[in-house]
Amino acid sequence: MEHKTNVLNEFHQLKRDHHRWAKHEFALFGTPNVGKSTFFNHITNKTTMTSNVDRLTVSDTVGRFRHRKDVALVDLPGIYNLSHPLDEEQVVAHALYHATFDKIVNIVGAQSIERDLLLTIQLIETGLLSNLIINMIDEVPKNYFNLKKISKKLNSVNIVCTQANKSKGIKQATNNIVKSSFVNPCIVNYGLTIENLITDIEKLLPNNKISKRFLALSILECNEYFIEQIKTQYPEQWIKINKLTNNKNYYEQITTKKIEFIKELLSTCVNKHKQHLTLLTQSSNNKQKLVDKRLLIPWIGIPLLILLLALIYFIAFGPWTGGKLQELIQVDFFDKIVLGWIHNSYASSSATSKWVGGLFTDGILLSIFNILSYLPTIFILFFLVNIINQTGLLSRISVLLDNMLSRFGLSGRTIITVLTGFGCAVPAILLSRSSNSRKERIISTLITPFLSCSAKIVVIGWITSNMLNTPYQAYSWLFVIGCVLITGTIALFMGLIFSKTMFRKQRSFFIIEMVNWRTPDFIIITKLALIQIFEFIKKCSTIIIGVGLLIWLLAHIMVINFSHWYDNQYIDKSLIAYAGRGLQYLFIPIGFGNIATGHISNDGWKLTTSLLSALPAKEIAIANLGVLYTSTPAIPLNEMLSYITMILLMMPCGGTIAIMKKEIGARLLFTNLWVSFTCAYCLSAVVYWFSSIFIR
Repeated sequence: MEHKTNVLNEFHQLKRDHHRWAKHEFALFGTPNVGKSTFFNHITNKTTMTSNVDRLTVSDTVGRFRHRKDVALVDLPGIYNLSHPLDEEQVVAHALYHATFDKIVNIVGAQSIERDLLLTIQLIETGLLSNLIINMIDEVPKNYFNLKKISKKLNSVNIVCTQANKSKGIKQATNNIVKSSFVNPCIVNYGLTIENLITDIEKLLPNNKISKRFLALSILECNEYFIEQIKTQYPEQWIKINKLTNNKNYYEQITTKKIEFIKELLSTCVNKHKQHLTLLTQSSNNKQKLVDKRLLIPWIGIPLLILLLALIYFIAFGPWTGGKLQELIQVDFFDKIVLGWIHNSYASSSATSKWVGGLFTDGILLSIFNILSYLPTIFILFFLVNIINQTGLLSRISVLLDNMLSRFGLSGRTIITVLTGFGCAVPAILLSRSSNSRKERIISTLITPFLSCSAKIVVIGWITSNMLNTPYQAYSWLFVIGCVLITGTIALFMGLIFSKTMFRKQRSFFIIEMVNWRTPDFIIITKLALIQIFEFIKKCSTIIIGVGLLIWLLAHIMVINFSHWYDNQYIDKSLIAYAGRGLQYLFIPIGFGNIATGHISNDGWKLTTSLLSALPAKEIAIANLGVLYTSTPAIPLNEMLSYITMILLMMPCGGTIAIMKKEIGARLLFTNLWVSFTCAYCLSAVVYWFSSIFIR
């Protein structure tokens, strides 16, 4: 409910932001997978998430018309109908009931028109529909539809055919949207009984921008959202309405009449010399269905999926691709050139100048550079995942893995979220929006921080290669692989726990279309990846820089000798060192001290301090350990295994925390932080004691 409230707040904020410049405002309605977001992007020159999977548009986006800068178009989440809105569909119902837009534009797919017209009829009944866009017209034969007959059957609605991915028909659609008028809301005759009820209810309903006929039908269909609005705002009228309906649900009768109307419309408005649309769709998709039939066989599809994911991660994080770009930016440019030059410039300065210089470079610039160095990797990852979205591959992957993931409170739709989390938690959480229910979206967001992201892998690889006893350093690669597998397993079981506890009363369902394979729009994909990068910087930079600056200050304010407050070799006298020694008592049971005597060890506080420094970004733990240990000593294996477990599971990084607060709210965020710390602490204790028994 908290997420839905956040989205509704965003909707109202959009209205405040753009009403000043918009003389006319239109709302874009449509079902998923009809090219709604692609149409929106081309008609407004904006970039929103486009995909061949349901509900990638999860909140409102506002854009200006290309050829009419004073006209606003609001892109709403894709829905199948308005009868029983759930989760994101309630955003659409809310936008409709509190309509600030002038007219409604409805977009349908040429091949899926029989399904999509159900929503079209409901939008006509609101009294606000003015335009019908038939998109992807290239997927049916030329002159397949008799547009004049369709328009007449739909109360003279203005119809434009488009091929949005090629920008065909966009200019005509723009002109027609602005000029067209409203459509009469009386379109389907529901029979004498229901029509009489509609008339009686209309007399009791107050005036609203949407028609009374639509509200009356919503009440007869037992639409919870609209009933709640009327019951709350007009309690006296609702009592009378309730007596009329006697709580009877007429949804089936109303829907049956609409379906009959749609079938009659298509039978008379589809040209007779062509095949029926359903048969046409089946014949044109024979080859695609043959491919899908093979891909959905587990012993064929899963190995191919593993190869595909291996290729994606190799391109995004590989030593010659994304990983190399990150190394060039971070090490060769920022560390050696920029930071090296700055450090040399104040090497002979006074103590105060050195401290101020260190504050600026290591406290602020280093945090900024850490963010910028990951941009190429994240851009590549977003770009590749968006290609998967647009081609239609994601829906196949979802169906293939749904059976396995459903046991852990997830659906096949969340597989991309989980797998992306092994690269970076921030884009993974953003991609969790593709889930079609609040339960799955929140669970996938909550379990993502448990996965071994690339930053954690870097830390584990460095620690096992440099700080373990010599006999074990040769097996550092096994530690890395083990961490990926173990954290993935833990994340799935945490999903099961969340599903059976916090969301035990909520049902999970999986509905997805096996849409046609389509050629991706690389211009839109590139723009979208750049927009996502900008969102990443905007949402993560403040908290990462702020926490990084705080950690540096705590590490360089010396309690004993303030004359050396800028020098790293006196860091064991800093505030963070004393904080580490104080908190080390908490970590004695997991190996950061002597459990027999209850005393802290000489090195345990350093490990505790490095955990604190890793809060803004896990990579900082490497720099912190390098500063705290003047040489790289061999740490006992049992103690190091406990430390690795903590840093893998303890808490997400600062950027992930910022994204999680935005997506799921503060309450669930703090719940996740508490659960992750408790899980990390308990597992670290188990790992430490078992390794102490079996490893000598």
